[in-house]
Amino acid sequence: MSLNKYLSGLMAVCMAAFALSVHAAPASKFSSSPVRPAIAAVPTPQFKSYREWKTEKVNSAQLKVTIIKGQIQTQKTGRRAASGTDPNLARGKSMEAVAAHNISVEALERQLSEEQYDLEVAKDLSVTDYFAGYLTKVSDKKAAFKEVAGKLSPEEVAELMNAYANSVFGAHASDLPASATNTSKEAGR
Repeated sequence: MSLNKYLSGLMAVCMAAFALSVHAAPASKFSSSPVRPAIAAVPTPQFKSYREWKTEKVNSAQLKVTIIKGQIQTQKTGRRAASGTDPNLARGKSMEAVAAHNISVEALERQLSEEQYDLEVAKDLSVTDYFAGYLTKVSDKKAAFKEVAGKLSPEEVAELMNAYANSVFGAHASDLPASATNTSKEAGR
């Protein structure tokens, strides 16, 4: 097995182990007996909160960036090792192999650039993106909205309400007339 293939395989195994460890639940240090179910079982959350959803998106994008950086490093290390040990490369006889190798590094670098952009987008995801990109796509929207409503911070609720006002009234909430924002009984008279 060549050094390049070995390093690529090792990198893939390490990245997979890292990904699994990030998502694994920590085990209790103090429990010596099996966990017994409670009499009144508390329902586990079925839907991700905004922070859980965003963290998952950011971690996934970061993992992709890390993997591609590792692949680029492996390619570059393999190229340096090959040029030092392969007599054909040293004499210039195998320029096609070098050109193909450079193309794969260039392709990985383009992919890295795209994944880094995706990471920045993931870091900027808002509660509105969460609502449109996650909550509206679940099968039981009513249950999802009910469960998630208690998990949102006041700022996140305000952002959702602002987005709702923008979509319904076609204007920014701050641009709405006073009559549209005044919900008292006197406003209706």
